[in-house]
Amino acid sequence: MELNVFYYPKETGRHHLKAFLQIMNGKPLIINFQGETLHRRAYLRLLKDTYYLPATPIGLEWAVTYPIEIKNLGITKLKYQIDTQALEALNENNYDFRIFEIQNPEGTLAANDTQYIYTLFRPLEAKEYAVDLPIKISDIEGPSPHSHVLKLRGLGHHPESESERPEEVKFYEDLPTCRAYVGEEGQLAAFSYESIDFGDLEPNQVSNRFVILYNLHQTQTLKFDFQKSGLMCGDNLKLEPMSGELEPNSHQNIKMTLIPARFPTHFEGEIQCSIDWLNQGEEKAEMKSMHTSVVVNEQEFLFLRLKKRTKFVSFSFHF
Repeated sequence: MELNVFYYPKETGRHHLKAFLQIMNGKPLIINFQGETLHRRAYLRLLKDTYYLPATPIGLEWAVTYPIEIKNLGITKLKYQIDTQALEALNENNYDFRIFEIQNPEGTLAANDTQYIYTLFRPLEAKEYAVDLPIKISDIEGPSPHSHVLKLRGLGHHPESESERPEEVKFYEDLPTCRAYVGEEGQLAAFSYESIDFGDLEPNQVSNRFVILYNLHQTQTLKFDFQKSGLMCGDNLKLEPMSGELEPNSHQNIKMTLIPARFPTHFEGEIQCSIDWLNQGEEKAEMKSMHTSVVVNEQEFLFLRLKKRTKFVSFSFHF
């Protein structure tokens, strides 16, 4: 069974709808729908309200790099600038040690563009660090009326007390399990796994994973293309193949090879695979004619969630 829900953006604001679904001889379900209609101006999106970085041992030679995804949901180019005064004050209050750093505190994003803010964390003591950084947004019309704050939380722990290391806060705990953008006929392309964990890796330690891409359509050929991403922040991710075509009702094995760089990185996020359908038939064209009042983006996407942590094997205390 497939249910189609349409959301028409007529006025700005957030909208909520609670629906009750009763299936004969089945369990009743309550479905909560949420939608948000944005202004036509540039609009920056952060996935999380607060970012809890994985617990990091003290005494590292190099800071750990952690990418934070940002996206422009508006229709015009935006410029962002992170106010780092609070960050500099925190570092100054910790013996001028560089606890936190932002590698790219300012930049531009085109409409619908996704980039990453690269946060560096290197704890000096076994304690919790917290800093809130305002983000200024502007577009062609001037400063944005929306306020954004990048909230960073980092925790340092002693490497010899590994058993006492706090449990890591799950990044996707409050986010949907699937973020595929599908067409009008439902999800006819799918991965065998939605989440890939490369594990805890030492520098240059190769990790291989496999995922299968399925074309579930009975008549249409699928064309796929993995988009380049800055998520890996220096690590080398190789996909074989990175693009190609799939005949109807077939599949393709995708080999994923990750080679960590010299510098430590923790990342957890998504890479995007665009899906195009070739030789579209009359049936799909007829379905589109039923929604002539709706502007439909024919591009479909699938997402793979990737996770990697650096394995720390030795420590030299540098202050």
